[in-house]
Amino acid sequence: MQVTAIGTSGGLPTSQYGTSCIYLNLFGDKILFDCGEGSQQRLMKYDSSPNVDAVFISHFHADHTLGLPGLIQALEMDERERPLDIYVPEQRKQRTNDMITGAYEWPSYPVKIHGYDESDPAIQTDNYTIQPFNTPYTEHSHGLSVQETPKREFLVKKAQELGINPGPKYGKLQNGHAIETDDGDTVEPEDVLSEPKPGRKIVYTGDTRPSDAIIDAASDASLLIYSAMFTEALAERARSTGHSTASEAAQVASKSGSQKIWLTHISPRHEGEEQKLKSQANNEFDGEIAVVRDGDVTQIT
Repeated sequence: MQVTAIGTSGGLPTSQYGTSCIYLNLFGDKILFDCGEGSQQRLMKYDSSPNVDAVFISHFHADHTLGLPGLIQALEMDERERPLDIYVPEQRKQRTNDMITGAYEWPSYPVKIHGYDESDPAIQTDNYTIQPFNTPYTEHSHGLSVQETPKREFLVKKAQELGINPGPKYGKLQNGHAIETDDGDTVEPEDVLSEPKPGRKIVYTGDTRPSDAIIDAASDASLLIYSAMFTEALAERARSTGHSTASEAAQVASKSGSQKIWLTHISPRHEGEEQKLKSQANNEFDGEIAVVRDGDVTQIT
């Protein structure tokens, strides 16, 4: 599980930083969280191919969506054939359709627009689940939680004690099938598998104020990617515009028990003041803090 910051500027791009876009490589699946203008160019710049499998849009503000029509057109010109899945808040499916057709025309390859809400996972695979959750920003705004499927360790010593020698029967048990020993005893998978161990977890908030729902969604996160637009000097502006300060982001990380926080969606007025943002966050959170900028990468191990 690898995460790359593609666009980290809040509201407007700058000469150095683009608007919101996070690239995830999840067990080989290439997924974008938001797609601000110019994202396809920065994806190439930071060794993250625009030829992605899916795009999630957290809410429909321009700095999170304007790169989507260009990305779709670029994939058309690259003669893409496989489908592209686009996940948007349920109430924004028609707007997504209009944005694509209004910018160019419907591409020749399949583009599937999926509406999501907080009630069910948007994606569920054998390896991970992506679950949206509500955020207090716009009428239809969401964060996204990526949860790795819990793993169960195969207890070799226990299997041997039950009379099972290494071989195909190990694989059957690991895949959830009961087997019979040479003595005629039945062994269930539960007999030789450990308790489920929680998998890794990545939580992306999109633009938001702090909330209990976000704290719950980010519980024990390996990485919390939080929109921390302002320093404390602009705390009132953060409140009035529905955004958060770096300190407030760090408070959420602390209350949720997150291991690491990425502060992103930084206001252009704070470009060059990343150390100030980090220092204020450090007062609220003892874990690892990074004020990420375009091109920063982390592996979730």
